[in-house]
Amino acid sequence: MVNESFFSVRGYVATQPKSGYLKDGTRTFSTRVGWTPRVLNRSTGEWTDQATSFVSLQCYGKVAEHAAHCVRRGDPVALTGKLRVREYTDQAGAKHNSVEVTAESLGHDMSRGISNYTRTSQHQEPTAAEHEQAMAAAGRSRLPGDLAAQDAASDEELVPDDADELASGDPSELPVAGASGFDETQDAEPVSQDGVPELAGALA
Repeated sequence: MVNESFFSVRGYVATQPKSGYLKDGTRTFSTRVGWTPRVLNRSTGEWTDQATSFVSLQCYGKVAEHAAHCVRRGDPVALTGKLRVREYTDQAGAKHNSVEVTAESLGHDMSRGISNYTRTSQHQEPTAAEHEQAMAAAGRSRLPGDLAAQDAASDEELVPDDADELASGDPSELPVAGASGFDETQDAEPVSQDGVPELAGALA
């Protein structure tokens, strides 16, 4: 659409948000957003608040669906959308102008606080702070050879050297190896001169 007036502002949610549906099932979200300009007084060096302005915010579709779950009264927000000034007459017959904005994007103002973002999909990447914490816990960034080194270390832990096992005094195998009268060749099969095991009970 041509001759559209685009609007962008940082402000606060001024009224209790309301959510609903159109007749075709489209989700809606509405509230009022206000902002107060500040001017620096150069003679005193102090900031002075100007008159507060308000717009009526309308959201539809996905923006409305997401805003209904996370936007509360008093939240600092950053808003962009299409501006429209509409004239209407109240019950007393007086005419008024209503300034409305149909939001194209709406989100929390990161300069005023922290916001927890949740993707509609299941996969979620770590934030910069979470990534830094993970790297600090690991001690350094993971290198390509770390995985192979870790697997090798795991194998060494699972299969200790016999010398280390005996030095540690592990008695798990000592009773068998040191048993009185134990002969490792007792159960060995007889072998013929040509190196082929002889079958027990072979026919004459």
